Amino acid sequence: MDKNAIKKYAVWARNELIERVSQKADQYEISADADPNADYAHGVLLTADEKKQRAALIGQVKEKGQDQVMEEVAYTWFNRFSALRFMEVNNYLPSRIRVFTDENGKFKPEILAEAIHLDLDGLDMEKVYALKDANDDDALFKYLIITQCNALSSVLPGMFQKIADYTELLFPDNLLREGSVIEQMVTMIPEDDWRDQVQIIGWLYQYYNTEPKDKVFADLKKNKKITKEKIPAAQCH
Repeated sequence: MDKNAIKKYAVWARNELIERVSQKADQYEISADADPNADYAHGVLLTADEKKQRAALIGQVKEKGQDQVMEEVAYTWFNRFSALRFMEVNNYLPSRIRVFTDENGKFKPEILAEAIHLDLDGLDMEKVYALKDANDDDALFKYLIITQCNALSSVLPGMFQKIADYTELLFPDNLLREGSVIEQMVTMIPEDDWRDQVQIIGWLYQYYNTEPKDKVFADLKKNKKITKEKIPAAQCH
């Protein structure tokens, strides 16, 4: 197992995901003093679902602060992407269809190619066909991943708890592009490192928290108070 590659990826992925979910928050004009009942964001009319998700997200930001919520959402998606990668490599997905790669391990999501043949709980085939007809692979990929995660919530509720509305709203854009957090996970970490080695999830978790953990200990040395939100980072070792 190449722990250097795992660490390099995990540290990079944390910052990348925080940036990406923050961009989505900006897109929806999310802030503690934003109007949760607004019909538009940056001049774009919101759907009923988006309005509901946006209101929930604003509520979370008011309660916890913008930075903390962005950190939590980024970490949620990191966990889910890592778990899906582990499951696809080891053929643990009930559908037996890979989410991020093809059968040769290339970054060509099999789930996209097989979208119209998928049997997933909660999958709306009319929506699948509509996105296929529109050639909107990014939107289809997002929909399939979210549906896959929610379908797994009944099988692995600890890892795949039903995705909160506001977490779905901040799903990162452009995951199919070269250099995305998923493409880099596939290319930076050898597939063999995922094969029958569940400890990789623990290493990813530990390395993901390297920077916040280091900051906690640096603050301790300066006699700065640690908030309860920072404690999980300090517990990584």
